Amino acid sequence: MRCICGGLAELQTFCGILNLPPPVQKSSHNKTNKTIYQAASAEQTESMARAAAIEHELADGEGEVKDVDVSVDGTYMTRGHTSNIGVTSAIGCQTGKVLDIGSLSKTCKGCDYGKSLKSRDPGSYRHWLEEHEAVCTLTHGGSSGSMEAEIAKGIFSRSLQQYNLRYTRFIGDGDTNSFKSVMNSYPYGQETVIEKIECVGHVQKRMGTRLRNLKKGMKGRALADGKSIGGKGRLTDAEINKIQNYYGNAIRGNKHNLYEMKKAVWAIFYHKLSSDELDDMGRKRHFHAMCSITWCTFKQAEADNTVDTYRHKNNLPQAVMEVVKPVFADLAKKELLEKCLEGYTQNANESFNNLIWKYSPKTKNNGLTVVNTAAAIAVCVFNDGANTLGNILVKLGMSVGAFTERFLQDKDTLRILTSQRRAHTTTKEYRRRKRLQRLGREEELAEIEGFPYLAGGH
Repeated sequence: MRCICGGLAELQTFCGILNLPPPVQKSSHNKTNKTIYQAASAEQTESMARAAAIEHELADGEGEVKDVDVSVDGTYMTRGHTSNIGVTSAIGCQTGKVLDIGSLSKTCKGCDYGKSLKSRDPGSYRHWLEEHEAVCTLTHGGSSGSMEAEIAKGIFSRSLQQYNLRYTRFIGDGDTNSFKSVMNSYPYGQETVIEKIECVGHVQKRMGTRLRNLKKGMKGRALADGKSIGGKGRLTDAEINKIQNYYGNAIRGNKHNLYEMKKAVWAIFYHKLSSDELDDMGRKRHFHAMCSITWCTFKQAEADNTVDTYRHKNNLPQAVMEVVKPVFADLAKKELLEKCLEGYTQNANESFNNLIWKYSPKTKNNGLTVVNTAAAIAVCVFNDGANTLGNILVKLGMSVGAFTERFLQDKDTLRILTSQRRAHTTTKEYRRRKRLQRLGREEELAEIEGFPYLAGGH
């Protein structure tokens, strides 16, 4: 039931619909949950140790201790920063596998029971407290937002002892709290500096966020040409998404070359600024010097000697680009782009986080044991595939039959085929094009309807 996102309630429904006897009682179900967690946790430990050994082997340098890059990200049981349970993982950048994981909880159902028992029977409470301390799930007394930082500190502090690895480069999502917390804890001594590397995906999103905020802030205000910033042929949501994607491509396509990366970012700006209009000197506004012939249709027209008949499409008015320019200036700064030179992303972390909540859905109020079980299963499947579920069954004292083996093998095969298809260039382009078309249609309909829905509007 845990593998299909269910608990006792789902098990009861399953048995009831199929005319089976009722399942175990809640107390027995809780004991079974703990047994499953122990088996899944043991397999998780072995899986992470195997991943760390490969990461150690692939790392540069000689010696017993190796320096490696890790991507660290936290996820919460409920959205926002008020969750009672948080999970943080570290994924090796060479293997793309989970090397370590931790969780914290701000709540304990047993402690809630203990409070009522203390007021009723202080003597029994003292005896209960002695037994409860060993199983108490209240492991965090700070804010929900600080969970990720606390777990990250623990992950870094034990890496040397566990795997002979030093996590010297921290790939993060722009949230500096976790990095600062790790850096200030000096897990490898004050002489070892931990470097912060930005996730390209999150840096790319900054472009979209900044432009959307700019558009919202400029709403109702006229630009230099007397028109608003939005509207057809101007800074629409679909256009913002295009610029955001171009910005991400500029970074990814110029890894390890800061000059070319910065040049590619500004090429987007000047490409969008270019038009067939004439400037004060009577010259066409062509600003394609920084563009690449691989994507710039004007450069391709130059190569084909067809510039005379070339017409600019999808460019933005000069008045719009003037207010957009400061955003490009900020996001093309050397200090930011230097942190993107490796081209690292946290896509693996996002995929892994989704897998955790597949086994323990956020729509259910599960406790720490269930969340830890889901995380352990997720680590095993993420690192080694669905076949590792068979290892957990063996650790539970069960045999793995032929039908189970075939099911797990088919599941792994399907996952690989699906990943390959989704990673194909044409598939990515199709998804991107459909997303932009959908955004464009929604914006056109919203303009026609006059924004009929506004939260709290009149």
